[in-house]
Amino acid sequence: MILQLSELIKDKEKIDLKDICSTWTWLIKDQKNILFVTVFGDLFFLGPKNEVNWLDCGAGELTQVARSVTEFQNLLGNKDSIAEWFLTDLYIELQEKKILLKENEVYGYKKLPILGGDYKIDNIEPKDIIVHFHSSGEICQQTKGLPDDALN
Repeated sequence: MILQLSELIKDKEKIDLKDICSTWTWLIKDQKNILFVTVFGDLFFLGPKNEVNWLDCGAGELTQVARSVTEFQNLLGNKDSIAEWFLTDLYIELQEKKILLKENEVYGYKKLPILGGDYKIDNIEPKDIIVHFHSSGEICQQTKGLPDDALN
């Protein structure tokens, strides 16, 4: 299955971006603006130095993925980068099983990866986008700094 980027992201115009970011300000306060909201409920930001950063809401991590928007655009043509950032294999599996999203939903985790949840289809379910971002932001903030063995 050949995927288009448009299949892997949500329409930002239909999302209250300020609301979905509200429980993540502890981690993203310096980000300039949102480039993408993925169907797996992650965010890509333009960072303070015009770099591109990826907020992985399942792991509670903000990671620089490109030094510039141009570099990011080039990486979007790389199959491995797309697979990692947009979970394309899992997306294809969900499509094949007809586990589809409504406009106000993203694929969320039943158990967040930061708590030991797997990146597997049986740990994924459609979730209201606001609920996803609020709950994952709160959980990741509360678990920040805890030893790994305390999280599983």
